[in-house]
Amino acid sequence: MAVIMRSIHIDAPVARVFALMTDPAARTRLSPGVTPIQVEIESGAPLRAGSVCRYRLQAGGRVLDYRMRVLEFEPQRLIVSVSDTQVPFETRIEFAPEGGGTRLTQTERLEPTDEMLNQTLPDSGTRSLLRAVYRLFLLEDTDAALRLRQRQEDLLARNLGEKMERWLMAIKRHVEQG
Repeated sequence: MAVIMRSIHIDAPVARVFALMTDPAARTRLSPGVTPIQVEIESGAPLRAGSVCRYRLQAGGRVLDYRMRVLEFEPQRLIVSVSDTQVPFETRIEFAPEGGGTRLTQTERLEPTDEMLNQTLPDSGTRSLLRAVYRLFLLEDTDAALRLRQRQEDLLARNLGEKMERWLMAIKRHVEQG
């Protein structure tokens, strides 16, 4: 299980930060490396527990199309949702007053596939070699195979964490600029 958590202080009231984060289209436009094609709350605004948000995004050369269902919704405190993707992920967004502003914390949880883990490697030749080594380790040394998988999970979490940090910084700049 990969868990990615990042937090940021935003010099704005919780209500203003929460308002942005309950607008899936507005917050998606701030995500670096992603171009929204269509983002909507299927049942119409406002966002609430049970809402389903549809995302159709351009990311690199791929189009991503998925839905997120809001599982928990506590105004100005918490939004928890889960995706209907091939690799489901849970997103937990927390809001807390802090020093005249807001502490925004996002946590994502997912069970990465081998393909996702292999994407952390520098090139396809290295990926092929590592897959072969991993298969050998599984046959000969399961502890080494587990360590190798954990290292890949750590690299994936670091990569996803860096993307999350850039997104949170974009949210901070947007909200603080008013």
